[in-house]
Amino acid sequence: MACLLETPIRMSVLSEVTASSRHYVDRLFDPDPQKVLQGVIDMKNAVIGNNKQKANLIVLGAVPRLLYLLQQETSSTELKTECAVVLGSLAMGTENNVKSLLDCHIIPALLQGLLSPDLKFIEACLRCLRTIFTSPVTPEELLYTGPDHQTILFNHGAVQNIAHLLTSLSYKVRMQALKCFSVLAFENPQVSMTLVNVLVDGELLPQIFVKMLQRDKPIEMQLTSAK
Repeated sequence: MACLLETPIRMSVLSEVTASSRHYVDRLFDPDPQKVLQGVIDMKNAVIGNNKQKANLIVLGAVPRLLYLLQQETSSTELKTECAVVLGSLAMGTENNVKSLLDCHIIPALLQGLLSPDLKFIEACLRCLRTIFTSPVTPEELLYTGPDHQTILFNHGAVQNIAHLLTSLSYKVRMQALKCFSVLAFENPQVSMTLVNVLVDGELLPQIFVKMLQRDKPIEMQLTSAK
C-alpha cells in the first residue's frame, strides 16, 4: 500500500501545505547528521497539538524518512529516539494519520527498536506502539488474533522483547511494556494463551503480572496488571 493519505483527504491537505512544513521535511535529508537531529527536534515541537501540521508533514513524506532514520545503524541513539517521539506524536493526531503510519509499515520498525539497549529509545517506541494499537482504525489482524498472526508476532520478536522489558530497572519502561501486553491480550484468548507460557528470567509471565498486582506497587501498575 502506498504510504500516503487517502486521495480526497490528501488533495484537500495539499492545498494547505505551507512553506514551513516543507522546510521541516527537507531538513531530514541534510548531509549533516547534527542538522538532521535539530530538524527532527524542531519538527517535534511543531507538531505538538497541531493536527494540521501533522497532516501536512505526512503528505510531504515525513513518515518514510523518519522510519528510515529510526532504523539506520549509523543514526545516533538520540536521533532514533527523537524520530520515535515524532512518530508517536503523529499517531496521536487524526485516525487518517494512524492509517498513514500503518501503510508505511511502522509496527515492524518500532518492534525492531525494542532490541536497543537504550531505555529512552525503547520507551519512545513502546509509547508509539501503544498509541497505534489503541486506535480504533488499526486493523484487527494487526493485533495478531489468529495463529498466523501469532507467528508474525514471534518472528518480529515482540513478545519476548516486551516481556524482557517487564524486568527493567526503569518504572516507565516497565509500565509501557505492561500496557502493550494489556492491549495485545485484550479479548484475545489465543494471544493470552501464548503469553501464559512465556518465561522471563525463569518466571512465567502470569507470575510477574501477579507480583505487579501487589499492594506495595503503584496504583497505575496494579490496575494495568489487572487488565
